Amino acid sequence: MTFDLSFLSHRPVLRRFAGLTMAISFLFGQAEAQAAGAEQKATDQNTHLHYSVFVHGYHALNADVDYVMQPWGYGIESHLYTAGLASWFLTLNLMSSAQGRFNGAEITPVSFSNKGFSRGEERKAHIDFDLSGPHVTVLFPPEKKREPLPETELKQAVDMLSYLVALTHRMQVKQNCTFGKPIFDGVHLSYLDMHGPDKTSMPKDHNPFFKGEAQRCDFTGRQIGGFSIGSPFKAAQSAPHPGTVWFAHDEKAGLLPVRIEFNHYKMGLILVVLQTAPQFSTISHGNQVH
Repeated sequence: MTFDLSFLSHRPVLRRFAGLTMAISFLFGQAEAQAAGAEQKATDQNTHLHYSVFVHGYHALNADVDYVMQPWGYGIESHLYTAGLASWFLTLNLMSSAQGRFNGAEITPVSFSNKGFSRGEERKAHIDFDLSGPHVTVLFPPEKKREPLPETELKQAVDMLSYLVALTHRMQVKQNCTFGKPIFDGVHLSYLDMHGPDKTSMPKDHNPFFKGEAQRCDFTGRQIGGFSIGSPFKAAQSAPHPGTVWFAHDEKAGLLPVRIEFNHYKMGLILVVLQTAPQFSTISHGNQVH
């Protein structure tokens, strides 16, 4: 059998992996989220998930993700890196992390960081959030020749990791995933509109760990700001692109996102599948968070 992975060596495709990482970075991490005056338990449960990422049907990437969620807040980290034959054509190694607080079913992000190697060079970004919106404090290399960002939507934006924590939290608390928010990665501003859930069965392809009953949330995503000036792809980027998230129940972790499927305007179908059992560990802390 011959594997055609030439699409991975095509430079315009490689440039899109930066945006892809934000979508795949779906998932969760280990960082200490802080809520004023909240009493912290002596230990927290860290949940580790390992996903395989398929591009054009080929296993191109892995995503190792860890998260801690408490009633008052969350900490989250993801590690996205090339795998298998794809590593012959592409070097990608990115760490993303976020932390924030819960307010009922809503989230308030505090910070987001992203660093590592992508598109042929080292990259780093850091965003702080407050009531006036996100503030980019680190962006390397600097971006140039971008259209202005719409201020109203930018003020309401969260990072992608926090959005997906909010989705999981909302499913656990309200059994509902109908909501939408702008998402900002330091350069691009997008809007992700989610609705559901619907009861269904897990697809059986790509060897999923969870089988049987699942809950399905469908979404559309589109870029609304941060377009490159003069880009021939603006119409395609701003068009709605469909996707789906499947949730399954784990006795120890509760509802987990176990499969993500979405269409990228250049790369086609991207599939993220949890293929191994969740792993759990205990994190010790001090007595209080201030």
